[in-house]
Amino acid sequence: MRARSFSGCVIAVMMMSGCAAHRAATAPVNAAPVVVAEAVREAAPNDYMRVGFLPLGASVTSIAKPGALRGFVTATVLYSPPLIVEDYPKFSGLENDDSKVLVAMRCKPPNPEKADAVLATWPNVFAAVKRDVPLAAGDCDSTPLDPGKQVACYAQAFSDPAETVVPASLARTFSYAGTLYDGNHAALATWLQQNYGIYPAFAGTGYSVKDSYSIDKQPMTSQEILVKSVSSEYILKNVSLADAGCRCISVTPYVGRANDRLDPEFIEQAGGNGVCKSVERLGVAAH
Repeated sequence: MRARSFSGCVIAVMMMSGCAAHRAATAPVNAAPVVVAEAVREAAPNDYMRVGFLPLGASVTSIAKPGALRGFVTATVLYSPPLIVEDYPKFSGLENDDSKVLVAMRCKPPNPEKADAVLATWPNVFAAVKRDVPLAAGDCDSTPLDPGKQVACYAQAFSDPAETVVPASLARTFSYAGTLYDGNHAALATWLQQNYGIYPAFAGTGYSVKDSYSIDKQPMTSQEILVKSVSSEYILKNVSLADAGCRCISVTPYVGRANDRLDPEFIEQAGGNGVCKSVERLGVAAH
């Protein structure tokens, strides 16, 4: 993800044996892991995981922090068998923090249109910004003072013509997105961080970049970024936990937490329905 926001069959290959346990809704019953992954990316799976590490006492009532417009999630289907806490965040561009409260939610929005989940690609981000930030006629004729409208105007000016060469098409999009991080667009980059959880570690390919949390201190080559892009990620509107159909748990630090499994089924069984429920320890779902 992006880096510091709350966030595959890693997973199609690493977790090939486990992917059969949880199928994407659109996948055939006996679909191979690669088919499951393809289905997840072509249509929003409407079953998502989100994990973060928050200070003790922090209130969790919505997908992302209060005031943000959207938050990152990943497809639940991709994390079977469950990863341990220490490993899970890495695939979302996050970092485990044993000193903070672990918040984990599994969300199945009852009204997908309200949650407006989209695969986290730059074209989808630009389209989402245009939906999230209304513009009046003439707002983009000159540079508006509001950073949100500046980002919306930038998104409105994005074009994505069809190309016959894949690198050329991608280069056009990434060059346009990369401009947001030059010295002349700092206010726009800050707005994306605060409202979308999009940091310089965000690839915009629809995949989060593993181990990208510290990319500002440990730069990556394009080869490393591509190799570490394995987990599909989505952005949802920052709706309430209830509107997102979330079952949520919060787990205070305890010895050995980092080595316990982060089981989506346990989160669903033990979590509060539309609220974040405190549990003493992570566990395995009862079958």
